[in-house]
Formats: sequence, C-alpha cells, structure tokens
Amino acid sequence: MDILRAPIAQELARWPSFQNAGLTVADIQAQLVRPPKRDMGDVALGCFVFAKAAGLKPNEVAAKLASGDQPPASSAPRLIESATAAGPYVNFRLNRAACMSMVLGAIEVSCPGESIEAAPQWSFGAGEEGKGKTLVLDFSSPNIAKPLAVHHLRSTMIGYAVKKIRESQGWRVVGINHLGDWGTGFGKLIAGLKKYFPEVAVRALAGDERPLGDMTVQVLIETYQRFNQEIRQHEDLEDAGKREFALLERHIEALMSDRAHEAGQEGKANFLIWEHARNISLAEFERVYAHLGISFHLWPVVDLHRKRVLTEEPERFFGEHALYIGESYYVTAEDLCRRIIADALELKVAEESEGAIVIYTHGKDKPPVILVKNDGATAYHTRDMAAALYRHRHFQSETLVYVVGGEQRLHFQQLFKGLELLGHAWARQCSHVDFGLLLFKQPDGKWAKASTRAGRVVMLEDLLDEAVEAVRGIIREKNEELARDAQQAERVAHAVGIGAVVFNDLKNGRRNDIKFDWDEILNFTGETGPYMLMQFVRMGSVTEKFHEAARQKAWGAHAWKLGDCAQLKRDDEWELALQLANFPEALRRASAEYEPSIVAKALIEIAAQTSSWWTNTKDTRIVGEDAELSKARVRLVNAVRKVLGRGLLLLGMTLVERM
Repeated sequence: MDILRAPIAQELARWPSFQNAGLTVADIQAQLVRPPKRDMGDVALGCFVFAKAAGLKPNEVAAKLASGDQPPASSAPRLIESATAAGPYVNFRLNRAACMSMVLGAIEVSCPGESIEAAPQWSFGAGEEGKGKTLVLDFSSPNIAKPLAVHHLRSTMIGYAVKKIRESQGWRVVGINHLGDWGTGFGKLIAGLKKYFPEVAVRALAGDERPLGDMTVQVLIETYQRFNQEIRQHEDLEDAGKREFALLERHIEALMSDRAHEAGQEGKANFLIWEHARNISLAEFERVYAHLGISFHLWPVVDLHRKRVLTEEPERFFGEHALYIGESYYVTAEDLCRRIIADALELKVAEESEGAIVIYTHGKDKPPVILVKNDGATAYHTRDMAAALYRHRHFQSETLVYVVGGEQRLHFQQLFKGLELLGHAWARQCSHVDFGLLLFKQPDGKWAKASTRAGRVVMLEDLLDEAVEAVRGIIREKNEELARDAQQAERVAHAVGIGAVVFNDLKNGRRNDIKFDWDEILNFTGETGPYMLMQFVRMGSVTEKFHEAARQKAWGAHAWKLGDCAQLKRDDEWELALQLANFPEALRRASAEYEPSIVAKALIEIAAQTSSWWTNTKDTRIVGEDAELSKARVRLVNAVRKVLGRGLLLLGMTLVERM
C-alpha cells in the first residue's frame, strides 16, 4: 500500500478528530500498517505514539480518532469508507475501487507505451532521494590476463542491479570496473612470455605494438601458471619476475617525469607486452559483458561522440555506460600512489617494517596495510587508496561503494580506516557491499565454490553459453512455431538463458551462498527467471486476446484503458493491487540496503498472486463475455505486466514478447 499511504494520511488529516488531536500528515503516515488479519480492515493506525504524547491510553486515543469520520466535502472520491476502534488501533475500510484506480493510474502515467521497446522508459517507483548526489560503484573488477570465471558473476550482476536500482532513486551512479592490471604478478607474466615465447621479446624490442600476436587470455593464464610452478624449483625465477616488473615501473616513472629518453628499450618493450596483454583481456571481457547486457567504456573517454555525450549529458552517459579504470591508471596517468605514500609518512601514519612502509590501521596484532613492499614496488593497498582518492575528488561523490565478496571484509575495513587516518573524513561514508559464494555440486554430491571440468575452472562465458543452448533446446522441443523464426528464437533463447542465471543469483539475499542447480535455474515454474519472463509474456498475451475479442464484439481495441476498477470486487484482485502499490517501497529499500533481492522477492510475490488470481478466475476468465469486467481485468493485467517488466529490467534482465 506504499503509494496509498500518503493519500490516506492526507485524507485522515482533514478529519475533525485528527485535527483536534493536532496530528499532521507525517505523524499519521508513519503509523499506518496492514492489519494482521484481512477481516480486521484494509489498513490500521497504531495509536501508541500519539497516546504517549497526549498522556492518554492508546485505547482512548483510538476511540476518539475513530469517532470523527466526517471529513469536509471534497471533489475527489473518498479513499476511506469507515473507521473502527480496536483496542490501541483504528482499523479502516477503504474504498477499494478508488484505491485501485489510484494505483493503476499511477502505473499507467509512469509507464507509457505497451511495447518492450518502450519498457526502458517505464519509471514506476522512481524516487528523488538521490537527486543531485553521486555514488561511485566498484563492481565486477576482474584481473587482466585471466579469463572471467563463474565467481565473477556475483559481483558483476549484484553491482549492475545496485547501479540500476540506485539510478531509479535519482542517484548519478558512476560504475567502475577496477581492473587488476598492475603489480609484480605482471612481472612474472612478462618473464614467462619471454622465456617460453622468445619471439615476443624480439617483437617488443622492435617496437611492435602487438608483440603477443594472436595469443588468447587462456594462453596468458597458462603462461603465468607455468612460470609460477617453475619458481618452486628455481627460486632465481622469482627475481627474474621482479626485474621485469621493475623495468616496467621505471619506464612509467620516466614517462611521467618527462624523462622518456631515460626509459630504455627493455622498459618500453615490457610496456608494449603489458599493454597488449591488457587489450587482449579487455576484448574477451567485452564479449562476456555483451552477453550480460553491460557496457563498459575505457577511461579516460577519447571517442569523440561519447566524449560529447559525457560532457553535455553526463546523466545519460553514466546511465548507459560504466567505466574501465584499472589499477595502472593511478600509476601511469594519475600518480596518486606517491601522494598517498608521501602523506602517510608526513603525517606519521605510516612506518617502516622489515623494509616495507606500512600502516597499522587496527593495531599491531592485525596485518598492516602495506603501502610499499620491501622490493620497492607499490602494493594493491596503495593503489586502492589512490583509486578512492581519485574517485572522490574527480567524480565529486557522496559515497564510494565496493561490491566485493565477503572474504575481503578485512581489506575494506583497513582501506576505509587508512583513508580516515590520512585525514579523509569522507571515508566514513564508504561501504563494502559484500556477498556470499556461488556453489556448484561436485561429483561427491557436496556443494563447493569451484566447479571443475577436466581440471579447469568453469569460465563464465561457457556457463552463459550453456544456459542459452539449453533454452534453444527447450524452444525446439516445445515451441515449433517460435523455432521456425530463427532470429526471434535466438533472441528469446538468449534473454531467457541469461535471465535464468541472473535471476537465480539475485533472488536470494546477497550475503547468502547461492547454489547453482541447472534443473532449478531453467525451470519454467516456481521462483525462477524463466517463470518471471513467462508471466510477463503471458500478461501481454492477455491484452492481445482482449484486442481480438474487442474486434469481434465491437468493444474498442483499447477500451481496457478505461476499465472501471469498481468491477474488480474479488479479494485476490485487491491483494494484487496492494502488492503493485508496494513496489515503490521495495525499490527504496533495495536502494538503501544495496539489496537487489528485495526487488526480486517483490516480483515473485506479484507473479504468485497473479497466478493465483488467474487460476481462481477460470470460470469467468480474464477476458470473458462481460465487457466491463473484461476491460477492468485487462487494465489490472497490463499494470502487472508493466511492474514485472520494470522490475526485471532493473535486475539486468532482457524482456521478450514471446516464449
């Protein structure tokens, strides 16, 4: 009853008994609740707070308030039909037709158009809590030279849903994919590439900008793993990796200090190898993100068209794209790492420990934040602090949010405390949005966080492809007509397959561990992505059926838009309207708590109530012989469809018109 709460409170505030008690709209609205039993009434007002302020018993206050149900005359239909004192509560019966008309009207006004092409503009539940505010959201964040594996799914989709939900509440959300593209590990990779592929070094020294040729990410990760294994037998290889990374860092330092002539050929060669490895990884990431419908753009923006959009329409740009900003940016473009280290030493926040520079954020009995390692290289702590400083200053953000697994909880506690010790009070507003593990069933029947096939971790792209292929098979088996339309069938297979994976992840609280069970995920009944999309499609088919009936019976094809809610007399229709009215509150809560599952659960409840209503009206049918009843019911169906579509889009799913 969320969108009804304010109008009901406004009407009650005009009652003489409420005016005599000095109650404001805000006072009343805060105490409105649903009664525990339907026969008690449609809405109740708790009187405990009012009684305490007046020095009376709650029962006495309730009796007085209930006695004054004669508001001044108004042109608008009354929402409240009667009031009854029930102990410390006043129970109200509502004018259901007027209330349902208000709910459906609000949905229709905020969600113009009927096609799925219009759906991205649907805005039911939009809020202004974040108007004029900026949130920087760190999500997905894979490592360069490694493929996107299944464990990246949770950060990616939780983060993307949080981004869209926050945007629905008026926030400008700058999404950032914090690429792991710097550190001594890249020295090992470069050393391995030179050792096992000598031609790479030759091409890099010759200035070839593609020294790795046609290598794939899989070759890069295998090279890194092979070199790491050799280190166990030959410790001198560890020093070789450090040497290659030191050459890379010195090259960058020379460039940033306008001393390019001192960079040296080896350092430049390492830079070319590193840059090409990064580009190879980004190309593969882009392919997987395209599967998921997410657009990232490399920062800083150099494409002239997108740069113009960023400058002239920043809300549109940040709404359509998130950004790739790797750790390297804070070393190669914005030298904030040195600034962090210098500030920490000057403020005496940092100290030397075993040749490293560290900050003890939580006492010396806990691991410290490492700013500079004992080999002179910056640590990822330093780059994370530099990234936070850049994001806060450049994007002028109110808060920084990190969508990262719960196993990194200590890291973010240290990061935020370290920034605070450096004098950045805004760090207290930073948040770590943690989440549980993605579990797969192992051959022994147990659930574990990694699934292997022939000893390899399952790649995210493989998993998504498998989901799409499974739906292709279902279409071929169960819908020959759709299967004959190859283009449409492929679109449906992609939307349903990817949607199945995404909804399975988001329907549970993010801190819960999620079991990945193909049988459940691809089920077209129950609390699944395919079922939610099927309900959306089914609601559209009802409207199409009405159009057919309207042509045969001369009702008027769009007459349902004028459906009279007074025809909707069933309790299950009323309950469905109330669930639709509650959707804006679900959005607000999901935004405040960074919890997409609140939206998913609201959609599940709406779909379940719709299914129950559908079953209970088989005798009279949604589109039946009674024209006026059919018009009203199709109007309700259309509202359900739009709220389902709105919610599924906010969760990062793609809508379809056929299944």
